[in-house]
Amino acid sequence: MSPPLRLVLCAVLVSCTSLWSACAPSNELAPPGESPDTPNEGACQVDQDCPAPGLFFCDTVTSRCLAACRTQEDCTSARRGQYRLSQCDTNPLGCRCDNNRCVEALCSADAECEGSGKVCRNGRCAQAPEASAVRACRVAPDYVVGRKGTSVRFSVLAVDAAGRAVMVPSGATWTAVDASVQGGGEGVSSSFVLSAATEEAQASVQARVGSATCTARVRVLGAVTPGRLRAVVTDEQTGRPLPGAVVVAADALGAVTASARTDASGVATLAEPTGAGSISVFHRDFDFLTVAYAGSGGLEEPRHLALPLRRNPTDRYGGYKGTFRNMPTGLDMHTGLAGLSWPDGVTDPSASLLMGPTRRVTFTTLGGQTREATVPAGAYVVLPGTTLKVTDVSAQGLAGVCDATLAGVENPEAEMALGACGTRTAWALGGDIPLKSLPLLSSETMDVGQLLAQTLPVLRTFSSSVVRDVGFRLKVTPGAGTGAPDFSDQSHFVEVDHDFAADQRMELAFPFAIRVPALPRYLGEWMDSVAVLGVARVPERGVVPLGMGMAVNTTPADPNTDQQAGLPGPGLVLVRMAPAHHGLEGSPYELIVTASSSAAENDTDAATTGLASSVLIHRTLEKLPFDPKGSTPLVVSRPFLPVPEGLRLEGRQLRLEPPPESPPLPAMTVLRAVFSNRAQHRWVVLMDVASAENGLRLPIPPASVEEPTGRFEDRTYAGDHTGSRSPLGLQALALRRMGRPEGAALALRGLLEADGVDLAQLGALTVAWSSLNPTSP
Repeated sequence: MSPPLRLVLCAVLVSCTSLWSACAPSNELAPPGESPDTPNEGACQVDQDCPAPGLFFCDTVTSRCLAACRTQEDCTSARRGQYRLSQCDTNPLGCRCDNNRCVEALCSADAECEGSGKVCRNGRCAQAPEASAVRACRVAPDYVVGRKGTSVRFSVLAVDAAGRAVMVPSGATWTAVDASVQGGGEGVSSSFVLSAATEEAQASVQARVGSATCTARVRVLGAVTPGRLRAVVTDEQTGRPLPGAVVVAADALGAVTASARTDASGVATLAEPTGAGSISVFHRDFDFLTVAYAGSGGLEEPRHLALPLRRNPTDRYGGYKGTFRNMPTGLDMHTGLAGLSWPDGVTDPSASLLMGPTRRVTFTTLGGQTREATVPAGAYVVLPGTTLKVTDVSAQGLAGVCDATLAGVENPEAEMALGACGTRTAWALGGDIPLKSLPLLSSETMDVGQLLAQTLPVLRTFSSSVVRDVGFRLKVTPGAGTGAPDFSDQSHFVEVDHDFAADQRMELAFPFAIRVPALPRYLGEWMDSVAVLGVARVPERGVVPLGMGMAVNTTPADPNTDQQAGLPGPGLVLVRMAPAHHGLEGSPYELIVTASSSAAENDTDAATTGLASSVLIHRTLEKLPFDPKGSTPLVVSRPFLPVPEGLRLEGRQLRLEPPPESPPLPAMTVLRAVFSNRAQHRWVVLMDVASAENGLRLPIPPASVEEPTGRFEDRTYAGDHTGSRSPLGLQALALRRMGRPEGAALALRGLLEADGVDLAQLGALTVAWSSLNPTSP
């Protein structure tokens, strides 16, 4: 899980627990079910209060009788007789036995509905949507710059007359519009080969769904003159070229040997370095990027470099705001978390941007006391019986693509060039947390890992809500350059509500266990927690959360997570997910498995440690399993990457000097170092292990007429009055073609070449990564 999102989840669950603890007037807690004055059909205290022992049980959390089961057969009408469950009889998939209760079975892929001649939509087997329902479509990516001979895969996103996402099983009819590309066919996606060089981008790939057509623009790059190097600089999130960026080649001592400015098509051509050194790109509105480069003395050196840049994350901000509608109305705590999809699970955006502004809320407890609490912007929290009602949520998103359907956008290309618009998927996970499951806090401190592990199992009551296509405007952030960005004005946020009505929400109906490998070490100890985020990766929209799981490791001498209740042994983590729904169908499922260490939180001298984590990305799920007892767990066989330790900046030289006890990183590991100054402007440096151990010297930022000082800012410095260095974080990445273990391993050299498998697909190509981020400058 990306660290910022994990921080948000921790904040919400900790907030819920601390809020409940603050609300409890004494050790005499209010019952979590209906109050004594409220009649409650099916209310119970013990199993004997329910009809037909064996067919019902008393849920002591909700104090209600629920349909009981030990096996799936216990949910059938043949077994239940007069207590048959209509929803199990009418559903083609029947019911399942989930945690000893009968629940309606859902589907997660079209293949599960093949016998009925239907497809899986919104978790149910239903008639396939007709192509005639589509009124508009979009090709993703819709703008490509690539080298001749490159294969590029395009996908289609379609909407109906009301603008709702619609997934047509047959997909689109794909056509090559001109001779610059070759390809075609049928389906939701199709590959084309860039076959003939063009001077500029032109509409070359067309998709037709019903009566709707959409195109992608393609520019095909020809050969490069021998002895010259061509750098293609683009906006990572839109694929559009970046004119005016300065590309610099430097030798091993950091001295500039060649430089050029990108033209209107984002291309700069310069003399190719003859020896080892670096290539850097500078643009004031985007991350600076430096890559280690071996020069023409190496074998099979690329002549085209793909150098996508990500926009400064907090210079502009925007997103959506709204509420949760049709939430439960019982006496339990109603809560949830909302957000916007992010580009990938590797290059994390700013934590402050994802979390947005926190808010102080004042409320009256069950005992009549006035209390205050801090709640994240995306959190929804309502506790009946108190005045605690935080019902407005908001979320921020990164700039990206948009079109003229977004209100106020007349020229989408101009807005995208400014970073003033974006389109993401709005998501929310919400439901009830029974008060009996929330522990009271006995002190100001708590073990967050234990708290999460104790609270997350109740997510069986949670549901998912998504709105696939949410376009929004971004405006200049007040205070963006001061280190204190002000996100409080949300007048430009688009209005989007999450509907949790029974026919709109999607239950986290797929519980299953995954077996994680031995946890990695940090500072001589095994890492102490594992978080699993279940997501769908949607073309052009990014990563959309659909569920989660959590486990802890409380035994320092043991590399496995503790055994969880209901699972057969240690090392297993229970996950709950909703199926892809409301236009996400067909998007691949992924599990992002994050092992992390609390060493920095427990260190009295935080400067000596850092925030350490190691992540595995599991991409082999064709459909979601249903296995609440963990009888046949998913196995994540790839080992965690070691934590990258020992990176130092001495003068202008970055050097990796890992401690002797640190496990070695594999030779083909790509290292990604990130400086982030107080304005959250970043300088990203990519190296392989060998160049990092030898040392890579950063060039001095070049001249720039746009900057007040006449030179690009040196982002290795924080930009404060004391001249301190910027915090420096480091990631180690294992990359494979197709983003799967069976794909060929990718080294840094292959990642830079503009052949369609490059830095723009970094998140999709990464199968494992680890990081060490600073807790202080």
